[in-house]
Amino acid sequence: MTHDEPVVITCATDSNYVTPLAVMLRSVLTNLSANRTAAVYIVDGGLEAGSRKQLVQGLPPGRATVEWMTVDPTVYSGVPLWGRMPVSTYYKLAVVDALPAHVHKAIWLDCDLLVTADLASLWDVDLNGSHLRAAQDSIVPLVSSAFGVAAYRELGIPGDAKYFNAGVMVLDVDRWRADRIPQRVLDYLRQFHDSVYFWDQEGLNAVLAGNWDELDPRWNCNASIPRARRSLTHVAGKGSVQANQQPWIIHWAGYLKPWRYPGRDPDRLLYFEYLDMTPWAGWRPRRTLLSKLIERYELSGLRGRIYPAEQWGLRLVRRLSRRTVSARRARAATAAPGLVEPVRPADARWSRL
Repeated sequence: MTHDEPVVITCATDSNYVTPLAVMLRSVLTNLSANRTAAVYIVDGGLEAGSRKQLVQGLPPGRATVEWMTVDPTVYSGVPLWGRMPVSTYYKLAVVDALPAHVHKAIWLDCDLLVTADLASLWDVDLNGSHLRAAQDSIVPLVSSAFGVAAYRELGIPGDAKYFNAGVMVLDVDRWRADRIPQRVLDYLRQFHDSVYFWDQEGLNAVLAGNWDELDPRWNCNASIPRARRSLTHVAGKGSVQANQQPWIIHWAGYLKPWRYPGRDPDRLLYFEYLDMTPWAGWRPRRTLLSKLIERYELSGLRGRIYPAEQWGLRLVRRLSRRTVSARRARAATAAPGLVEPVRPADARWSRL
C-alpha cells in the first residue's frame, strides 16, 4: 500500500439522505491529508439526476472521484424491516460485488456521520487477515446483549463474543467476495426474520462473529448515547488507558439526527458548519415545539437517567411496525437448508460450543 493511492470510500443513499451524504463526504475531504485523494463509490437508492450532479459539484475540486453503483432491490425481498428503516439500509451488502475488480480494500461509511479526523489514518490500518475492522457497539457490546444476535446460541457463538457497529467498517473486499459474505448475511436475515433487531448489522455480526478486528472507538462515537464523549476511551497500550478523548467520527446512530432536530449541542452545531460548505448551505430543519423539547431533554441530563425506557420503546416500535409481507414465502424460497454457517477460517477466534 502506498500513500499515493486513493482512499476508497463506499456508501449508499436514497432521496432522503442526499444532504447528510453531502455533509459526510465534505467532512471527509475537508480533513483528509492534502497529499491524499479519495475514490468514492456510492450505491444509488433512487436519486434524481439533479441531486447527483449537485452533490458531486459541491465536493472540493480535485480531491475525489465519484462513481455511482446501482442495485436490484428485489434481491432484498423478505429481509426484516421495521420502524422507518428503508430497504436501502441493506445496500451495504451490495458494495463488495458492485465494486470494480481492482478494488481490494474499502472503507464503508454510513451517511449519518461526521468525520473530524484524517480518514487516511483509518485507511492505513492493517486488517490483520480479518474480513473487516470496526468499533465495538456502545449500545450492543456483545452478541448476547439486548438487540444482539438473536440466534447466537443456535449458531454456536459464545455469548461473550463482541458485537460491532456496522456504520464504519474497513473491509477486505477480496475476503468478502471469496466467502460470499453478503449471501450468508441474507440467508441469516431470512431464516431468523422474526427475531432480528438491527437489520444488516445483526446479520453481519452473526456471520462474522470472531472474524473481525476492533478499531479504536474514536473512529465510531455514537452521539446518541448519553455521556458518550465523556466516557470515550482509547487503549493506547497494555495497561494504559487514556480517557476523555475526542472522537474522530461522530455517529448519529439513533433517530435524533441533526437534520431532523437542530439542537445546540457542540456536535450538532459542528454538523451545520460542514453543511454550510455544501450546496445546501443555509438550510436548517424547522424548529418546532417537539424539537425544543428534545433539545431540553438531551441537554438536561435526563436522558442518561431514563435511557433504558428508550430501549423499551424501541422494542415496542419494532413489534408494532415489523413488515412481514411475503416474508415467509421469500424465506422459504431463498434460505439455505439447515442453519446458516458463520465464517470459520482455520484461525477462527472461537469454535462451536
